[in-house]
Amino acid sequence: MNNESLPPVSIVMATYNGAKFLKEQMESLLHQTYSNIEIIIVDDGSTDNTREMLTQYAAQHKNIQLYFNDQHLGYVKNFEKGCGLANGNYISFSDQDDVWALNKTELLMEALDDSAIIYCDDELVDKSLHSLSKKHSDLKRLASFNNCLCFATDNCVGGHAMIIKKEILKFAYPFPEEMPYDLWCAFIATFHGGIKYLDKPLVKWRQHTNNITGLEKKKKEKTVETRKRLAIFYNTCPPELSMEKQVLQQLCKSYEDHSLQNNFLRMSIFLRYKKYLLAMKKRNEFRKFLFCLKMFYKLRLHVA
Repeated sequence: MNNESLPPVSIVMATYNGAKFLKEQMESLLHQTYSNIEIIIVDDGSTDNTREMLTQYAAQHKNIQLYFNDQHLGYVKNFEKGCGLANGNYISFSDQDDVWALNKTELLMEALDDSAIIYCDDELVDKSLHSLSKKHSDLKRLASFNNCLCFATDNCVGGHAMIIKKEILKFAYPFPEEMPYDLWCAFIATFHGGIKYLDKPLVKWRQHTNNITGLEKKKKEKTVETRKRLAIFYNTCPPELSMEKQVLQQLCKSYEDHSLQNNFLRMSIFLRYKKYLLAMKKRNEFRKFLFCLKMFYKLRLHVA
């Protein structure tokens, strides 16, 4: 299949002090078997030799477009900027420290139908790319989704594993800084065609102490963050989705405090709508039931 007959895909990479792991990821992007690709790289003020490495790659490969931020944006707004610079009909997000299977883009594009997003499984590896004998699907239930409530307090659709139709992003701008961009894109996608899952591990997902998703946050900070996210979800949910809108409103109320009334409300919401709220949990129905009971005295917080 020649280059012109394939829909153009823009790989958007956000970099920041990533020189230690950057080479392996760049090589995997440059050697994708899908031929109609541009690579948009936005560096967020790196102080190591990331900029020098990227400049060398851009000089050698015409399909790389390289941008340097004048001020630090943070990874969410950096990815948003990269999406705005992309020319492709489809956007594929790239972290600076993973490694893709060379046929990742090809297989995802072959499987994509009318869904807004398609995503794949990934293999967990250590900082040296040695397998940790686990896949993302061993930790969470990865599946296709078309209901926004599945993302109210959880997410399994990693940015590094997804391709999104660029036309969907107009509904996602601006990316809220209160949550990861991939969670936000997944939530928005449920309103515009849903999310399809391809059951193949096509990313080596590097686990190390500098991962954004691995940064520890205090419980109080996570609680405040989760409340803000729920409020954004409620305000964004279309009014015609009356059930989802009502559930998000009730969740917002139940997360306000640990009053007896809100504790009962929160537990009852999880019990009634566990099909959605616990859709990604790899537990049997009895253990999900017990989890819902615990919501009487606990708040389920987004982990990233």
